[in-house]
Amino acid sequence: MAIDISKIQSIITSKALDGWLLYDFRGMNELALEILHIPKASHLTRRFFYFIPANGTPTKIVNGIEADNLRHLPGTEIRYSSRESLDAALKSILISGQKIAMEYSPMNAIPYLSKLDAGTYQYLSGFGIDIICSGDLITLFNATWTKEQYDDNKPVAAALVEIVKDAFKYIKEKTVKGESLNEYEVQCFIMNEFERRNIETDFPPIVGVNENSANPHYEPTAKEHKPINKGDFVLIDLWAKSKMANAVWADITWCGYMGSEIPEKYIKIFNIVKNARDAAFDLVSQRFAAKQPVMGWELDNAARTVIADAGYAEYYIHRTGHSITTEVHGSGPHLDNFETKDERLISPSTSFSIEPGIYLRGDFGVRNEIDVFIHEDGKVEFTGPEKQEELFPILK
Repeated sequence: MAIDISKIQSIITSKALDGWLLYDFRGMNELALEILHIPKASHLTRRFFYFIPANGTPTKIVNGIEADNLRHLPGTEIRYSSRESLDAALKSILISGQKIAMEYSPMNAIPYLSKLDAGTYQYLSGFGIDIICSGDLITLFNATWTKEQYDDNKPVAAALVEIVKDAFKYIKEKTVKGESLNEYEVQCFIMNEFERRNIETDFPPIVGVNENSANPHYEPTAKEHKPINKGDFVLIDLWAKSKMANAVWADITWCGYMGSEIPEKYIKIFNIVKNARDAAFDLVSQRFAAKQPVMGWELDNAARTVIADAGYAEYYIHRTGHSITTEVHGSGPHLDNFETKDERLISPSTSFSIEPGIYLRGDFGVRNEIDVFIHEDGKVEFTGPEKQEELFPILK
């Protein structure tokens, strides 16, 4: 696949930067490898730099014994071997006072972008350049969806809602028949549905009962699982994508109760979480409708404020959402002002989850997750056919 240099240069120019310096050593910068279409399995034992100026021809700086790794890229090639020759190569492209984007995050505020080690930062700063976080460039170049990806994702998003409802139906049928059932069996049911529908996942879904639902990354196994009985609270988190090359993910979480009438304590927490979800969705919708910028941390704040105002701030123990691309946790902005402060702009043609939660350790936890896509014209859409608006009464 050819790299679109003109697209990158237009993005660099739009951010008032002088260039983008993509750097890697031994595969440590997977973002650069992905952008430059360098396979992860490549034999990378030496440093390389690929400099894309705002205008003009890119420059490849490669070690003489590994020049082939960048052969597919356009631009002028400079080979180095000694440290003196590397110094000279970099000095030929870096001009004091330039603002150069790199995979660097000040104070490690966004760890997902922190691929530049401190020593290399010091080394490059010695050329007099101002190193700027490449976060917004990564978003615009590497985290946007194509129309083909969007069209491919829609039926998968619809399938996940169907599957989670079918999973609740499966639980009900087994229970009504008086047959025993556990978390792992429901997980296997969902995996079989993925296979039947020709979609795939990277890890099995979360099926958590009662106190296990209060563990955000709980996963039942064949050896470790809980039974599902009447009166239990059940959380199901499932994510999948099609088998198309470069397919993007869908990722949702629903909750249900093993009864026909749901106790108030569950309804109360669910409604707080649902309102937090809607607060984040409403804010991003309002900002784009008004053609105003919005950052990931602001959407986290919108959801977190609802939960804090209800008195449950200490039980909301993760960020509000994550970027969605060809990776389920993608390289675009996350909805986060808790674990980090994500100051990257939410951009058109990108997608992310909104998934606030309240986790009452030892009792139960509620998470409600939807996926959002920002259209090129600024229309904000949740990609599934429906949001969960009330707890699912599994045995009703």
